[in-house]
Amino acid sequence: MTYNANPCKGPTLSLQVCDATSGSVRLAWRHPRQAPLSEEDQILLALKREEAVHDLVRRHFLLTTERYLKSDLGALQG
Repeated sequence: MTYNANPCKGPTLSLQVCDATSGSVRLAWRHPRQAPLSEEDQILLALKREEAVHDLVRRHFLLTTERYLKSDLGALQG
């Protein structure tokens, strides 16, 4: 079965996946609407995003370090 994806442009993001032969909608998704955030909530959200980026970089650094150390130990043992 072949499908077509139809992104809908406009003030809200949405997507429809339709059957190519019948044209019937198989999946429809719309981005949920949110009320405007207060200044305090915007600051809190920005801090949470910054914390998430920091955590991601930290985990990436630890994984890279672990791989580097394992490769060094493997070379010393081999």
